[in-house]
Amino acid sequence: MKVLCCHPSGLMYTEVFLRLEPLGVELMAAAARKAGHDVRILDLQVFRREDYSRVVETSKPDAIGFGVNYLANIPAVIDLAKATKARLPECFFCVGGHSASFTA
Repeated sequence: MKVLCCHPSGLMYTEVFLRLEPLGVELMAAAARKAGHDVRILDLQVFRREDYSRVVETSKPDAIGFGVNYLANIPAVIDLAKATKARLPECFFCVGGHSASFTA
């Protein structure tokens, strides 16, 4: 299975800049690799939304996992997931992290 592990950037919707090590995303990627999956990590604190779109279009992941470390990530994850679902309707999404768990 092709898996994309993605850390969103709060900068898509806010001017608050908090660069955090995406440990949850890195741990998720390590576990998926250990289970034999083809895994890519994309940190949108470093890369842009256009890079995300390019990676999704070229690699066509079967599953995408987002790590949500703070509330400013939530609107970005929702928008990225909606845009991705329109291109890849069979793609599975997983969202984790303390802010994702905190928000219904």
